Amino acid sequence: MKVYINRYPSRVQEFEVNAEGCVSLLDLLYRIREEMDPSLAFRSMCRAGICGTCAVKLNGKPVLACSIKVPQEESILIEPIGGYRVIKDLVVEHEDIYQKLRDFKIWLRPSDENSPISEAVNLKTWGSWECILCGICDSVCPLLQAPSDFGGPVLLTRAHKHAVDPRNKDSQSILGSIQSLKPDLCTHCMNCSYSCPKRLMPESLIREEEGILSEKGLLQRPLGGFDFLSF
Repeated sequence: MKVYINRYPSRVQEFEVNAEGCVSLLDLLYRIREEMDPSLAFRSMCRAGICGTCAVKLNGKPVLACSIKVPQEESILIEPIGGYRVIKDLVVEHEDIYQKLRDFKIWLRPSDENSPISEAVNLKTWGSWECILCGICDSVCPLLQAPSDFGGPVLLTRAHKHAVDPRNKDSQSILGSIQSLKPDLCTHCMNCSYSCPKRLMPESLIREEEGILSEKGLLQRPLGGFDFLSF
């Protein structure tokens, strides 16, 4: 198998690799680094689809390298995911995500009391809790390809659970954070939901956040328009 890797910032390098025994794309990357080129840079930690650090593009599609099988093709192209500053080869800078979480104070402010959580709320928030901050959804969001006031699906996905979790004692603050992230700017193109490796459907969480803000009088929904999913 011919494997082409975008060795940012200099070149695309070709490797002739025997992929036999490689269960995942991450296994293939390790084989290249351990047997062919020890200078190849990529990230991985858990190998179980939990840490989100091994996100790359395979033939133009963003994936978690540990969670996808090696394609049965004669040649493949592996690149760093888009939308982030590339440090080296397949390694991108994720600090922007963490800084935005701090800037918008997206965390649980626990109640002083032991508040029970119903199964219905638990089911409603699981998608937000399961986000692994891989950044893939932001990398495919068309609004984030240029400067925009839109906060992006990563932050809005992470914020969703705190808006509906009864254990959060300061729901007004998190609603203010969500309002600042401008969920109403979302075009609902579904790119984030189609690409999410954990199938968390970020677009549906953003749509629900718009509804919560509207109910609280924090967001004025436009009348009419061409959003055929808004009825």
